Amino acid sequence: SAPFVTVALFLACGAVFLLAESAGSTRQTATLIAFGAVERQLVWGGDWWRLFTSMFLHIGVIHLAVNLYFGWSWAVPMERVLGHARFLVVYLLSGVAGSAASVLGHDVVSAGASGALFGLMGATLVTIRLRLGSWQAVWAHPPIRQVIISGVLWLVAGPFMGFDSFAHGGGLLAGGAITWGLLTNNRVKLIAAYAGVALLVAASLRPWF
Repeated sequence: SAPFVTVALFLACGAVFLLAESAGSTRQTATLIAFGAVERQLVWGGDWWRLFTSMFLHIGVIHLAVNLYFGWSWAVPMERVLGHARFLVVYLLSGVAGSAASVLGHDVVSAGASGALFGLMGATLVTIRLRLGSWQAVWAHPPIRQVIISGVLWLVAGPFMGFDSFAHGGGLLAGGAITWGLLTNNRVKLIAAYAGVALLVAASLRPWF
């Protein structure tokens, strides 16, 4: 079936970018804040909705283009595997979990679909794991192993390169956990995954230190 949810989500990212650019520059903090970027003090002050809106906002045209270009190769296959509704759930909850992890991890202005897209990466790895039967079998495939190594290196190097590894890691774990529950029809694992995201979000809404 056509990946119309992916298309709608990516069009939304493009529309938000154009709106933000028409009001200023998405490379300026004031514009990012005005259009829904995540920022710790604002979230703690009651702007919980930024955990959601930030995944549709990007910092400059290169950030938008890279996310949508590489995200397409993860999103389209997963929408076909999960179906439209379940794909939307994984995407949005991964994005929110990534934003919450970003708030907890560091005090910066952050935006982008990367948390949601890393969630799809986690979903893809879980799908492959369930198909092959074990993580050992997954690791035995050189192309898949290369993707895993690249993902780990990206997470480790992210803070030194200006990328939000907290959002990436939070999205990756959320997407993988939710997808595991959905594809195995395991209610306990699915409830645990949703509860994990809920606890992460709740923890991000107030200062703990």
